[in-house]
Amino acid sequence: MRVIDPASGNTLAEVAEADARAVADAFQRARRAQPAWATTPLEVRRDAVRRFRALVVERTEGLAETLTREVGKPITQSRSELAGLLGRIDFFLDEVDRAVADRVVLASAADRLEERIRWEPLGVVANISAWNYPWYVGGNVFLPALLTGNAILYKPSEYATLTGLAIVRLLHESGIPRDVFQTLVGGAEVGALLLAQPVDMVCFTGSHATGVRVAAAVASRLVKMQLELGGKDPVYVCEDADVATAAASVADGAFYNTGQSCCAVERVYVHERIWSRFLDAFVDVVRGYVVGGRRAHERHPVWPHCFRVHARSGPRRAPPRSARRRHRLLELLRPRESASAVDGPRRLGPGPHARARGRHDVPPPEGLPPARRLNGRATLVFWEVRCVPRGSAAAARCDCSRRRGSG
Repeated sequence: MRVIDPASGNTLAEVAEADARAVADAFQRARRAQPAWATTPLEVRRDAVRRFRALVVERTEGLAETLTREVGKPITQSRSELAGLLGRIDFFLDEVDRAVADRVVLASAADRLEERIRWEPLGVVANISAWNYPWYVGGNVFLPALLTGNAILYKPSEYATLTGLAIVRLLHESGIPRDVFQTLVGGAEVGALLLAQPVDMVCFTGSHATGVRVAAAVASRLVKMQLELGGKDPVYVCEDADVATAAASVADGAFYNTGQSCCAVERVYVHERIWSRFLDAFVDVVRGYVVGGRRAHERHPVWPHCFRVHARSGPRRAPPRSARRRHRLLELLRPRESASAVDGPRRLGPGPHARARGRHDVPPPEGLPPARRLNGRATLVFWEVRCVPRGSAAAARCDCSRRRGSG
């Protein structure tokens, strides 16, 4: 499988994809290694995770560069993701004692009876992770799983393969046994092979459609699952909001990480009395963003990566549809005398829900101060963030929902 730099189209690396035999062998090794890891004292397991944290701090710049090169996010935001990981590690280190402590639910001296709940490792955990925040999203699963004595089969997103390989190297260097944490490289086919193994838990972060397929693959075996799936993320701006603060916050929510976040702002509902002022303020903020700021140190660069197929197997070319999307993006980013920052506005009329592009409807919030009411419903001005003013930033919406993860 070739890993491609989305900025240049250059090949960053060629890595071997796991096949059916490799996946089955990895599972068997994990199953054999897990009991010894489970009986390893908690403090030893915790020390290994502490060493992992220290290595992340020591090698942050190189890890951030790898993340930016293969995923496409600005280098400043790659550094921020790694910095944010440290707090999550600290949380798990602090909380693991409480999480695994026995809990006495009944103690009767007269009956000489005690009932307690004792927590034991599940066994082998399949962790199919996302590409948009591979350190955050992966760490949310494999760190607590390792601390509590489980073995992990980690399949990084094919769009974050090199980061996934960096994670496994650091964990092994930190003292995690090689068979306790293994990385399986590849795309959807490798994920399906992993789900076919008799794992004890499946953790998946990604799209709703793929989450449904993941759930269906293991449902008949009653495998414990944790699914973190993409959603629709509206923002409501009320009449009494500070317009400048709200506009800056909504813009940041829409474009941070080039819009590739589980909680990225996709729709905005604005009270019509402040609509015009809010739109002007929003456009002014977005005009200050920098496109293509991969190595930039600007406050908020935006990197237009989501239109490239940048990790794929074999010598196949990107499909024409992706090329058309990229061409459309470049057209949107070309400076021009006028360009719309929003798809709208549209005023919401009567009816129980706001009709929006996409699959999910969101009702206006209770208690929103309305300019007027139609059939008892608040009248709002609504739009979707789709393109940008004068080529100042990449689209917050496009085809990103296909590849969005969470985190």
